[in-house]
Amino acid sequence: MVLCWLLVALAVLDLENLWLPDWLTLTGAAVGLLVNLLHFGVQWILASTTPELMRNGRMQSQRHEIDTLTTKWLLGILAAAALILVIRWVYKLIRKREGMGLGDAKLMALLAAWLGLPAALLAFGLGAILGSITALALLAVPAARRGSESWAATRLPFGTFLCIGGLISSLWGQTIINDYLRWAGF
Repeated sequence: MVLCWLLVALAVLDLENLWLPDWLTLTGAAVGLLVNLLHFGVQWILASTTPELMRNGRMQSQRHEIDTLTTKWLLGILAAAALILVIRWVYKLIRKREGMGLGDAKLMALLAAWLGLPAALLAFGLGAILGSITALALLAVPAARRGSESWAATRLPFGTFLCIGGLISSLWGQTIINDYLRWAGF
């Protein structure tokens, strides 16, 4: 619920102001990371104190799996932010101007901290699709262009679409990912 309210607030802020404040994105990412580290920590403690695991000698294996999962989670947060940073860098290299702010990278880190990398990538894909549909609709509707001399240079808030993708991913992400993997034959 905390993540959903954060995403709604960030979507509205980005839609109205093209601005994703650090105090929401970075704090939200830190809270998501702490929640998941607490979850992993509880699992680690339970693996240490479960009599069945201690008797079977699987305690070390269970602890190692949790440590590996924690490391993957942290690397996933960095990878999610890096995806946006690379896109931002390539756009600037090609177009010689800024196309995406750093707030979007921090928002991706927030999504990965709460949901994990696969669900954050799903949110990214959904956000890109929604943003593309919106851009095409703005280009196709003449009334949207009327009165604006620079309608082709209209800036769309990618963070808003990313937040919508994050909401969908947080509610139905695992089902969507599982259905896709089953459809793709994995």
